Amino acid sequence: MRRRVGIALLLCVALVAAAADLLASDLPLYCVVDGHAYVLPCLAAPDALRGLDQQALATRATSLVGTPIAYGPYAQRPGGRLVPLASPSAAHLLGTDDRGRDVAARLVHGARVVCVIGPLAVAVYLAFGALVGIACALRPWVDVALSRLIEASLSIPALLLVLAVQGLRGGGSALQLALVIALAEWPFAARLTRAEALRVVASPHVLAARGLGASAARIAWHHVLPLALGPARVLAAFGLGQAVLFEAALGALGFGVSPPTASWGELLAQASQHARWWLLLPPSLAIGVVVLGARLLVDDDD
Repeated sequence: MRRRVGIALLLCVALVAAAADLLASDLPLYCVVDGHAYVLPCLAAPDALRGLDQQALATRATSLVGTPIAYGPYAQRPGGRLVPLASPSAAHLLGTDDRGRDVAARLVHGARVVCVIGPLAVAVYLAFGALVGIACALRPWVDVALSRLIEASLSIPALLLVLAVQGLRGGGSALQLALVIALAEWPFAARLTRAEALRVVASPHVLAARGLGASAARIAWHHVLPLALGPARVLAAFGLGQAVLFEAALGALGFGVSPPTASWGELLAQASQHARWWLLLPPSLAIGVVVLGARLLVDDDD
């Protein structure tokens, strides 16, 4: 039951990210302007509507079906008005940030950053960690060299390493941040996979495969990898939540994805600067949903 709840929570976040332009956009879902009908201009962004937003179209369009949040994540002057740090109201359900952008719109679009960084970082460091761990188990001389590398890497705090790399590069894209997180986390996956792979390599079915002349690559792919990745799946679930926390921490410190990209960490950074609850509470709750969902994925209690 708890695992289903976790899947449902993460699926909701993924759906919000996928449908971000349908939920929060400068342009509506449908409108008729000057006799022309536009279907999903929020996705297509036709040239005829360039420079317009839903506030301007409300007086010009003969028919209009707006998005649930009538603002895009980058709109600073919707309807020609600049309202920085406005408290929640009927116009802006979660208020505005220090540049007049709608917080709800940026929260929705910030889910895309989470859905890129979390799964990508986990996939990269699990793949590399598994490769290193299995190589250690199959070749003793490789184990001696790579084990020292794993131990040295584990001695460096992950957040400190991520901060150092991001500080040198001065922020970057969600892809870059995911790779930096993977760089910091791969030793944990390697250590876990190595320990399990060493146990599997000593099992009777692997010894039998060697006796039948199976190559090292075949043993690794068909006999060791499927069993050695069992504990790594648990690490992947926890790693997903940890990657989101890394993004939030880096964004709050100013080392997250480069502006003006919407991210939850960037909202937290503004909250620390301006002490407005509507900048702090929504992204904190969103981060909590992802971390809780990831935690529940590894819960076997039904």
